[in-house]
Amino acid sequence: MLVVPKSEITLGSVRFYGENTGINAVSITQSVENIGATARLTIPRNFRRKDGQGILDCLHNGDKATIRLGYNDRIETEFTGYISSISDTTPIVIELEDEWYQLKKQHITCSWQKPTLNQVLQAVFTDWTIDNRVDCSLDGGFVIQNATPYEVAKGLKESYGFTIHLNPDTKTVLVFFQYNFDGFSTHTYVFGTRDCTKLDDLRQKQLAPNIVKNNLKFTRKEDYKLFITAKYTDRKGKHHKIEIGDKSADANKRTLNLGCDIQSEQEARQLAESEMSRLSFDGYTGKLTGFGLPRTCAGDAVKLIDPDNPEREGTYLVKAVKITYGVTTGFRRECELSYKIN
Repeated sequence: MLVVPKSEITLGSVRFYGENTGINAVSITQSVENIGATARLTIPRNFRRKDGQGILDCLHNGDKATIRLGYNDRIETEFTGYISSISDTTPIVIELEDEWYQLKKQHITCSWQKPTLNQVLQAVFTDWTIDNRVDCSLDGGFVIQNATPYEVAKGLKESYGFTIHLNPDTKTVLVFFQYNFDGFSTHTYVFGTRDCTKLDDLRQKQLAPNIVKNNLKFTRKEDYKLFITAKYTDRKGKHHKIEIGDKSADANKRTLNLGCDIQSEQEARQLAESEMSRLSFDGYTGKLTGFGLPRTCAGDAVKLIDPDNPEREGTYLVKAVKITYGVTTGFRRECELSYKIN
């Protein structure tokens, strides 16, 4: 069966659809380390006219945007958001932001002496349902002075390590510690092999190689050189940090936000050492590129099947995903791996 990449893209009142939409390139970026997703579209300046007007006359900052991508009759929504900027260049580059675009326009001023995290979230996201996976109080006081919800979310992430995701479909704010969210989906990626017997075995298991390219590197646990700075806030609201690991100049340095309500330095050190153990593993690091399917997203997991090196197989958390679509490049997903789950 012929598999044809397809897209349906709506920008304000303009709709691009069909096998050849006229859009040169689409890219969507997601990461568990960033707040929100972004997208970029590239289109020819004089691609299409509407009611006698050029594209630039039809589109405006703040216009609603939807990107749907897929193959044949299976097309899924990959991004919803708003136009944040339109370049005056050739070709035209259109930048998009997700629902955070609207929340960057709101401003809030309020303060508490000893609030819970829920109290702060409910004051900031007044029209949203809060799904808080972190049971925590913010002792020591919390002040919001003419700040946007985006700025508050960024501050919480930097100070306490909370990750905040928005689901505009259900109007829900999801809060969890980075890498501690257990709601991911697992997708399978298979390395290629020239061994016909192994290929037959894959077919019997209804598997097929689906990694287009990769820069993955297999590293042994003992080869990792890590230096971790762990920050935390005690129950009195005082900030602390501890440092563990390899102090050499070429060590991989990480900053770990342990959050609030840490009872002692010993507890913080144990958590930091657990993180050190999690980040040091026998397994792959780097990026792999697959086709548009499976629909892997940042925060999901990928199960790697390696017919030539079965001892290296494992399941990994996906730290970031870059989705690309183009007439010449096709439909691709680049997944950046994080730590090994099992």
